[in-house]
Amino acid sequence: MYIEAQKKQLNPEILSVAFLDEIAERLLEIKKIQEEERAFGAVEAIEKFTITSQKNRITRLKLWMSMTLINDGPNSVFVIVNTDKSFDEHEVLSGETYTIDMHRPRIADILLWCRTGETAAVRIVGVR
Repeated sequence: MYIEAQKKQLNPEILSVAFLDEIAERLLEIKKIQEEERAFGAVEAIEKFTITSQKNRITRLKLWMSMTLINDGPNSVFVIVNTDKSFDEHEVLSGETYTIDMHRPRIADILLWCRTGETAAVRIVGVR
């Protein structure tokens, strides 16, 4: 009976190694998340361009962490950030600035348009 009980017990050294391995995996996951949250330091400005009632999608090859849209007018601009995940449009009035910060590289595209018959000149700056 003593032999059967001894077979069922796990070696504490093996348990310690397994536990340390689990801790190491979780620390690596945390390190990856921290690296994603760190800004690359690149500021990308897109030249000033005119927005009309025709929807204009701006896509990014390298994801942005944040972006700022400056509406130089004369009319309002509507914007949706990350169109595959969001349907919420924001109206940016003439003379206003719209900033969104995701704290991680998440901004893949921006959809812009004006009301029918209106136009606006905008500038966009992205940070990755």
